[in-house]
Amino acid sequence: MTASDRLLEREPVLDGLRRALADATAGRGRLVLVAGEAGVGKTAALRCFSNEASASARVLWGACDALFTPRPLAPFVDIARATGSRFEGLVEGGAKPYDVASALLDELDSGRPSVVVLEDVHWADEATHDVLRLLGRRVESVPALLVASYRDDALDRDHPLRFMLGELATGDAATRLKLAPLSREAVAELADAHDVDANELFDKTGGNPFFVVETLAAGVDAVPETVRDAVLARAARLSPGGRSLLEAICTRGTSQPRRQVSARSDLRRPATGQALAPRCARRRSRRPSRRVRGLGNADVRAGGGCVSP
Repeated sequence: MTASDRLLEREPVLDGLRRALADATAGRGRLVLVAGEAGVGKTAALRCFSNEASASARVLWGACDALFTPRPLAPFVDIARATGSRFEGLVEGGAKPYDVASALLDELDSGRPSVVVLEDVHWADEATHDVLRLLGRRVESVPALLVASYRDDALDRDHPLRFMLGELATGDAATRLKLAPLSREAVAELADAHDVDANELFDKTGGNPFFVVETLAAGVDAVPETVRDAVLARAARLSPGGRSLLEAICTRGTSQPRRQVSARSDLRRPATGQALAPRCARRRSRRPSRRVRGLGNADVRAGGGCVSP
């Protein structure tokens, strides 16, 4: 078994999904929101769960794509094509979100229990968000488990998904699960069959499973091209201020006073605080930390010390 075949430290999330499916099978539909940073293994965990669930439930899978112009109702188009029912005709015909949600609920209430996976909803269009909001409020009425995954590190304060998550969290049917980076012990277990320093590997990758597996697969000390490309793609989506801040961190490392970061970037201190704000909000801080430790350590190191290609 290779490192990429092994799921470590994911049982708590898998158990949460199993409990939700048990409720759905009993007729009490559930919504599970699965969060985690890019590369943390959300897709791998959901594939593992879906393969297991397929023995007792129908599994429908739809994905959102990282497009500058999001495909309207993208995950529901995928699901509609798999069902081949009246639902497909509605979605392909450009139906309104309420009609799409109503038709999907009818579809889910017409047979065996179902698992519906909506992947990467942080990239979804507004219509998809509307359908998900409607489904989340009504899923308890059907024997279905609705799972939506998203990158919590991709949500700034004004991201439309953040508002929807706040609304859905108040419902009795909703549960949140979070995938964390791997521990030092788990990284050591993955690295056991390789001639690498496990502690150094953990320090370089921050326990991000994608970074760990790709580094082990490359079998070299240098940052693999796959990791570098993934980091640069994420950096390209930053605001100009965020990009300048990241470049400043790359030149000096990830543990330094905020005033030094400001001095080495083209940002003034208030702007630096604004660029740090999304990270601090996720850490439940009222204001940016005076140090930038933990601000994408693995990303900065994987970027090879420079954001620019």
